[in-house]
Amino acid sequence: MATKEVRRHPRREKEFRVEYTVISGSSVLRVLEARTLDFSVSGARIETRQQLVVSDQLSVRIEVPDLQVFRQDSGGGKKYQTIPIMCFGRVRWVEPGQGDGPLRAGIRFERITEDNRLYLSRLLEKEPAEKSS
Repeated sequence: MATKEVRRHPRREKEFRVEYTVISGSSVLRVLEARTLDFSVSGARIETRQQLVVSDQLSVRIEVPDLQVFRQDSGGGKKYQTIPIMCFGRVRWVEPGQGDGPLRAGIRFERITEDNRLYLSRLLEKEPAEKSS
């Protein structure tokens, strides 16, 4: 029987561009790409084509909408510019992809500034209607 996972912070399904570097156990540091499937102020579920291992330490950069800077398109919708949220994270779980598809991983944010944590909180409340550009 599966156990129910309990989270401290609610997650929202949001897709943002992610760049990360595995900083544990690697002699070669490379910037890798992923995207969020959902996130909260304490972590994110990402999708990536690179192999990750539970407990890997990551340097993470997530491009999120800048709630202050946007332009309106011809239909009246808002197009947001992006700003980076930077932090360190740790891989909590990894789920292999189907066939040659991308894998999914749960990342817990560590060493994130209070300003960035507050911004993520605001972002979760605001829910921009348009994708960032």
